[in-house]
Amino acid sequence: MRIGVALSVVTLLLGALSPPAVAAAPAAAYLNVVAHQDDDVLFMNPDVRNSIAARRPNTTVFLTAGEAFRQVGPGRPGDPPLAACRDDLTLDREDYARCRQLGARAAYARMAGVADAWTQAKSAVDTPAGRYWLEVHALTARPELRLVFLNIPEWGDGSDDAARPCAGTPRLHGASLYHLWFDQRGTCSMVPSGTVLWRDDVRNALPDRAFLVAVLRALYERYQPTVIRTQDPDPDPRYQDPAWLHDHSDHVIGARFAHEAARGYAGPGGRAAVRIVSHRNYNIATSPVNLDAGQRAEKAADYAAYDLWDAHSDDTGGYATWPQRMIHRHTTGTTWAGRNRDGRLQAFAVQGGRLATWWQSAGGWSSTTLATPGPLAPGVSVEQDRDGRLHVFARRLDTHEVITLAQQAPDAGFGDWRGLGSPNTGAAAAQVGTPVAKRGADGVLRVFVKNGGGGLSVRTPDGWQDAGGTGLQDGLAVGVDRAGGTDVFGFAVVDGVGRVRHWSAGPGGAFALRPDLAGFEPSGPPSVALNEDGRQDVFYRLAGDRAARVGHTWQLPDGTWTSAREDISSQGGVGAPAVVDAPEGVADSRVVVFTTNRGGGVSTTRQVAPNASYGTRWADLGGFLVGQPAALTDPAGRVVLFALDDRGGLLVRRQRAAGGTAGFDDWVAPGLP
Repeated sequence: MRIGVALSVVTLLLGALSPPAVAAAPAAAYLNVVAHQDDDVLFMNPDVRNSIAARRPNTTVFLTAGEAFRQVGPGRPGDPPLAACRDDLTLDREDYARCRQLGARAAYARMAGVADAWTQAKSAVDTPAGRYWLEVHALTARPELRLVFLNIPEWGDGSDDAARPCAGTPRLHGASLYHLWFDQRGTCSMVPSGTVLWRDDVRNALPDRAFLVAVLRALYERYQPTVIRTQDPDPDPRYQDPAWLHDHSDHVIGARFAHEAARGYAGPGGRAAVRIVSHRNYNIATSPVNLDAGQRAEKAADYAAYDLWDAHSDDTGGYATWPQRMIHRHTTGTTWAGRNRDGRLQAFAVQGGRLATWWQSAGGWSSTTLATPGPLAPGVSVEQDRDGRLHVFARRLDTHEVITLAQQAPDAGFGDWRGLGSPNTGAAAAQVGTPVAKRGADGVLRVFVKNGGGGLSVRTPDGWQDAGGTGLQDGLAVGVDRAGGTDVFGFAVVDGVGRVRHWSAGPGGAFALRPDLAGFEPSGPPSVALNEDGRQDVFYRLAGDRAARVGHTWQLPDGTWTSAREDISSQGGVGAPAVVDAPEGVADSRVVVFTTNRGGGVSTTRQVAPNASYGTRWADLGGFLVGQPAALTDPAGRVVLFALDDRGGLLVRRQRAAGGTAGFDDWVAPGLP
């Protein structure tokens, strides 16, 4: 099935899915790139805390000194006292920058549960354009936890440093990262009080965009992360001030630098095993609360440890609301695994911007990395066409178009990538969401996305069609009901309140917006599964006092939707549930539900009986994930769970028997492509 225009240069001939065996995965390591000393605690938690609890090495790179609008001063060779950091609004920028460093250290010590004692050292990174001196602070009791300070002047610093130029280049006024990104001018790093750079007044010239990209890439190569966390490089223009790029300019530009540097990073062992996770920032305050009470309290306490050192932050406004939420910029989705016509299962994931795939083969699993025409967003969707060929759908991060890849024949290798265009042009194209594909009862493959205006767009063989709607967020669910109609469900936010949007179309018909589904307020994207009797069940995370729990709404025998509300509990976590249709031809056939949990693993529950309600007891299946799980059934009707680990590999658990209350075998780790 050919959809769209050919992207001529990329051809993937993999024979009958039989490349070399997988390689062993490297040790997991995280590198977080943020603009300011509180951004990770406010916007990347609880992800950061979970990876620290899992004993993963974490290196956080702070791009700017965070000195804001403070005036140039003499600074001091030692640390400012806590009382001054906490209360003195007149600190000079050298002292204030050091206070923020001390706040970041206090927050990490608290997350690690150890004493706030650190070593700090001057360190150099060498690039083709020259050397850059920076600070590396290591937590004494957990030296694999490091804070790296580049001390680039932040957006609000308007001083010119003319009295102390670096390399003969005075730092010009304001917005350093912004002007570096657009190559409008260079800048010069500053020296906070009390640091290892203070004694020698070590300052660095940053002449242009390419130089900072090279510095970050050198840090990636030094610390060999398998997961890179960034801030949001393309915030949604529906929120925040456009003068600040709809967020904070340093957040946005810092994230763009981090992404550009990652495109040249080969990953541990040169295998491109890195996974990139971006987090939304200021605009999460416009979404419903999505962290459970325990994680909200932990996140607030971690931030309070930082806040004790920052006289210019407080516990009101955004500082009160951001710790109640964490939202990833891109979703991996839950439809990234599929079944070949011969019954073998196959999973796909984006690593280093490229597409990796694993599939069942004789004696285990095989895998490879597929060439792509450009860097991909993290989410992909897999669907089988009427001939039994698998199609993969993704979105490019450079052009923002949706692209697809199809098997050349059932159970065979893949052909050319093909472009499907985008429902939007210009800046709005960057806001198009993760594609989700579904084959309708008429055999036609359709692709569904959140469009740049916050509505639903559908790609058919006739092109993109706008199905309307407002407030839509990334992450869609698509089901085909027993009457042959197609239903689309999405999470929308209107005036700060979450809703489950619903569109439907009869066989071959146009999609129309229906009334929102009833139920408790949602806080994240939905998923949909078919009962044994063909009715659809929809699942989604709940908001507010029920945050992180799972809500359930169901279709009635007459095809309408219940007005009842059901909370089936959870073990915490964020992101869409992964669900599995009740398998056909299996006795005691039940829908099974999986979610990420508050510790970063996977939890599961299932129906108490076929076509029935769900238990509120969840089982923790372990693991440590990046993104959301996926699940489907094998030819024997057994549920197979897939998860992406933080080493660039795949994790698989299979049900011991089909249906009923059968448990799962242990995790299998096929390894790296």
